[in-house]
Amino acid sequence: MRIRALVIAVAACSLLACGAVASLVEPSPGDLLQKASANLKTAKTTHIDGTGSFALKDGMNVSFDFKMAGEAEVPDKARLSMQMTLLGQPLSIDTISIGGRTYTKGLQGDTWTEATSTDPTSSGMLDPLGQTDLSGAVSVAEIDRPEVDGKKTRHLKYTVDPQKLLGKMQGASGVASFAPSNVNGSGEVWVRTEDTQIVRQLVKLSFDIEGNLGLATGGTPSPSGKGTFEMSFDLHFSQIGQPITPAITAPPTR
Repeated sequence: MRIRALVIAVAACSLLACGAVASLVEPSPGDLLQKASANLKTAKTTHIDGTGSFALKDGMNVSFDFKMAGEAEVPDKARLSMQMTLLGQPLSIDTISIGGRTYTKGLQGDTWTEATSTDPTSSGMLDPLGQTDLSGAVSVAEIDRPEVDGKKTRHLKYTVDPQKLLGKMQGASGVASFAPSNVNGSGEVWVRTEDTQIVRQLVKLSFDIEGNLGLATGGTPSPSGKGTFEMSFDLHFSQIGQPITPAITAPPTR
């Protein structure tokens, strides 16, 4: 009987040990990235602060840096304010996106207008929120484990499947005016370990184009022909899951 009891005790300890080891196993970088992406969507809302840059090289170079701040609500609402200097002129642009429709203020005065199909805001090219979709991420690897705002994170890097990225771009409104090719995308994310939420994301995209981007401003001819488009975003997420006040609604248009 004592031997039997000893065997049972050893078996029980072994099971507990196996359970403890299993609980210590961390998700792989790829699994962690997808779980974090899903968690951000499940949270429904987030505040966004960030910076970015844009460059179009086609003989008449256009480039600018910008700052942004705003809120997003899954699945299809966003409100952003962007400040930039374009062709020597300071610009403050507000955008509201709801249900696939985008409204802007600042490009053509102080009244809200619905973006046309050739506006980059309508095609999503200047929309940092679209970059939080990580379903096309591949080659995910961990870089390090720094603290962000006093919280431990896992810092991951990834590349984007070029075919999936191209398909996403071709499916966006406004892209019919130009033909993207040679698409490249990469990024980094900082995932908070305590709740697996993304608190920062760095995105870099580049591709060749042929056509009209509809970027004319102040009487300047719109760039056309062949060129190379490059952009980057550095996004910081906060107030994840908290109510957005005031609510994101469609603005009155002229």
